[in-house]
Amino acid sequence: MNKKTGLLTAVWALSCGTAFFIGRTSSDTTESVDSGTASKTPAVASARSGTRGGTGNDSSSNGRRGTTRASGSSSSNKIEIVKQKVKDLKKMSDPIARAEGFLQLVKNLGPDEFLDAVAAYREGGINDEQFGEYRLLLTAWAQVNPLEALDYAKENTGSPFARQTILSAWAKNDTEGAVSWARENFDIEGDENRSNPWMIGVIEGIASIDLGRATQLMEELPFSRGRGEALDAVFAEVTSGGNESAKRWVAQLTDKSLKEEAAARLAGRLASEDPEAAAIWASSLGPEVMKRAAGSIVDQWAETDLNAAKAWVDSQPDEVIAASGPQLIENIIEGEDISTATAWLSRFEGNPAFDDSVRTLVYRSMSQEPTTAADWIMKLSSDRDQERTFHRVLGGWMQKDKEAAMGYINNNSVPDSIKRRAGISQE
Repeated sequence: MNKKTGLLTAVWALSCGTAFFIGRTSSDTTESVDSGTASKTPAVASARSGTRGGTGNDSSSNGRRGTTRASGSSSSNKIEIVKQKVKDLKKMSDPIARAEGFLQLVKNLGPDEFLDAVAAYREGGINDEQFGEYRLLLTAWAQVNPLEALDYAKENTGSPFARQTILSAWAKNDTEGAVSWARENFDIEGDENRSNPWMIGVIEGIASIDLGRATQLMEELPFSRGRGEALDAVFAEVTSGGNESAKRWVAQLTDKSLKEEAAARLAGRLASEDPEAAAIWASSLGPEVMKRAAGSIVDQWAETDLNAAKAWVDSQPDEVIAASGPQLIENIIEGEDISTATAWLSRFEGNPAFDDSVRTLVYRSMSQEPTTAADWIMKLSSDRDQERTFHRVLGGWMQKDKEAAMGYINNNSVPDSIKRRAGISQE
């Protein structure tokens, strides 16, 4: 088995392991979580003696409760054994054996051993290949004591990954408990347009088991990058039921901007099967949806029929043409050549609505035809945009062909800051 196959198999094994733990506890009776208690959870050191559900009222059907860590040298030895097992597994070079080892480890960890296992795993950092195992540890911990896991993550991690992973797993078993924690632990910090990152984790966790609740929570988020992440989490579930079901889901969204964004994403998916039908559907939802969806539709259409994609774009109103422009430019350069792309774009020269298309042409043509790219930089509608774009490409051009770059700068009207950067005297 080659390395790539081994890695894929290991990832698959870890995914199955995560699903095992989530599925195992999701079948239990939902735990009763006192949201007031959740917001007043003691520090991690004292939380070790908490219940598996994280509160004093554990009503899970299996009747298991967290256990207080035993005192004495035997307990200390046990902790060290767990830590060493984790460290040894993390060092293993065989991804399949490592994955199998971690699955076995988390199945046998006691409720009071997860904190030490996670802490040991985090020592020395975590690389991209190891995040699946890290997620597995956090997911399993969330099933036995989510509040302890969240306390640890809050105190020891800087990114939202750990808390979102824990909340995602917890929400599958106790949605409203996780929702309460997410709301009570989100500090808006004066930015009312910032999405609650903890709610994104909850939404990701319940999308596959309660799409209606996940949608409701997503619609409560303000327009932001975070809401886009929540839509990412929901979209796979939305489309799993087929295109017609997905269309109905989009139609029932009440937030206008969210509906437009979701419709644009779906239109791109529909275009992979029938771009013309996707364009008709997007258009039926209004001009904003059509503008947002245009690029995705063109990209899919151009893969099978570039001429048909160009003809469709040219038949649209200017605002849709402008929205389609960047993607069409990429497809024309890839499917034909730079000169054909410049010929198409020249029809809209001087129109600020096509500045995004101009920048796309610049970046896609700079390595092959730098003088053409530089000429188009100077056609951007804003002096500031011309200067900023030129600075972004100048370094690469100078490195590849300094003589040609200097010749262009000397013989053409370019921003003064570009001349200074190139070391050209302006006296």
